[in-house]
Amino acid sequence: MSLGSKLANQLQGAVESFFPDWSHRRQRAKWERQWANPEYNPFWKTEEPQKELIEAINSGWFPKGQLVIDVGCGKGEVSRWLAEQAFPVLGIDYSTAAIENCRRLSADQGKAIEFEVADLCDKDLRLPTAPSLIDRGCFHRIPDNFRPTYARNLARATASGGHFLLLCGTFQHPRFKNYRGARSEPELKEHISSTFGPYFSIERAEPAVITANQEQEAMPAIAFWMVRKTDAPAD
Repeated sequence: MSLGSKLANQLQGAVESFFPDWSHRRQRAKWERQWANPEYNPFWKTEEPQKELIEAINSGWFPKGQLVIDVGCGKGEVSRWLAEQAFPVLGIDYSTAAIENCRRLSADQGKAIEFEVADLCDKDLRLPTAPSLIDRGCFHRIPDNFRPTYARNLARATASGGHFLLLCGTFQHPRFKNYRGARSEPELKEHISSTFGPYFSIERAEPAVITANQEQEAMPAIAFWMVRKTDAPAD
């Protein structure tokens, strides 16, 4: 990383630390603009399901026929795929434009699927409780100072003994060379353990990739299979 990039990352970190609410509003406005743009086509926008999600379903780790919350649902590809597998689904995203897109794209599906605007960085957020949750790329874009709130909100939404599948990018790829949130696999595992450890037991943590569309390379990631602790209330 160049000196200029390092200085820019340090400045961004300082701004996020001293003005977290302003930084969060700015980030949210950016996503609103992106999801409102019909031409927006990020590399991870694909109808192909994660192999980890398929495993979670086939193994029964996600109980069949029970509610799944799709965290940071974007345009709802994961939510719609889950609904096709006969799961009732709640897709959540903090972008109103993203949720409007989801509702439009899913209007004729005829499945048990709902979409709601929800900001996981809001300490007062309350979500329905579900036995299964998946995050395929939301958490790793949240600034570090908001991640404890995210973890607490996810814990509130996970039934005791329920399962949370987190796909978190390491950003160890030349495409992301200037991304401040990049972590090696050992660093990321330690970070996830410290962030979610009060609420979840990590059953497995394995190298993975976040599925990409056909024109793009997949993102290196780690799949975290977590179980909600029965003796760790989030309130």
